[in-house]
Amino acid sequence: MGTALSIHWNLCIGTIGAYAHRRPDLAPLLEKLVRFNLCGEFLLTEIGRGLDARNLETTATLQPDGSFDLHTPRESAAKAMPPTSPAGGIGRVGVVFARLIVNGADHGVKPFIVNLSDESDMLPGITSRLLPRRCGAKVLDHAITTFSHVRLSAASLLGSLDRAEDQRADFFRQIHRVAIGTLSLSMTNIPALRQSALIAGTYSSRRRVTAEAEYGGIPIIQFSTQHRPILDAIVQSWAYDAFADEAITQFMNKELCMDVRHAVVVCFKTAVGTDAQVTINELAERCGWQGLFAHNEIIELAMALKGNAIAEGDYTVLCISELYSSKYPKCDMS
Repeated sequence: MGTALSIHWNLCIGTIGAYAHRRPDLAPLLEKLVRFNLCGEFLLTEIGRGLDARNLETTATLQPDGSFDLHTPRESAAKAMPPTSPAGGIGRVGVVFARLIVNGADHGVKPFIVNLSDESDMLPGITSRLLPRRCGAKVLDHAITTFSHVRLSAASLLGSLDRAEDQRADFFRQIHRVAIGTLSLSMTNIPALRQSALIAGTYSSRRRVTAEAEYGGIPIIQFSTQHRPILDAIVQSWAYDAFADEAITQFMNKELCMDVRHAVVVCFKTAVGTDAQVTINELAERCGWQGLFAHNEIIELAMALKGNAIAEGDYTVLCISELYSSKYPKCDMS
């Protein structure tokens, strides 16, 4: 549910809503999305490109009548992961990123509003192939989505037909909601740390060793090897709670340029994501064999958080891309 709502509210509604002030015709669609009469999706990443999304291959070709022909030219251009099937009996609409082709010329990556399915079936020309269940996660219909010459109305394009002078800046402006997801999804590490500490603490208080059998045994939480990672998780949750408040404040500070604001949330994501993975996995080990099972929930939480870390752009790749961007001088890495 958290994943579905994050895509629906932040990525889909957030992206479309950014154009609503100059596109009053979008109001009825936004109303349906807000009321959850439709489920919103966000289709950016492609199988053959991954985080190299600026070079995506899906095309939207302008037609003489002003409409667009949306097409997946090859298997590597298929959109990966967003849950686009009619599962759940609700129609789905997506913000689909495609390369705009005008009179044979590439006008860069643009977002388009695309109706994907109704309550029971995919719409003509659109195929959604269900992926296997993601390890450690609750059931969600992650899918591979392709388009075969799907005709879109002129109103489906969000933004201008013109090619932007600065393609990099324009691309990041269009996917600005991803940066918000980087922060909001990373914050889920904080309650996960607390929940894992509670589970491991409850287990450790109940589990006893029998060296002092006449006294009913000793709860293993008394041992430092057991209570140290529990205390680590609690303290980390407090520290990152405060860090999150500061990151939100800095991210909302419009006096800072977007690159700096994005850097703040990447720093938060890197710190909390790395520490939480180490701590939560250690807590799972402290629950013995029971920590290996989804019913215990700790391992499942760790895997869900790992999925969140990847979903909004892995921070290692984000750091590398910024480090080697032509905008900055070369660094001496020796």
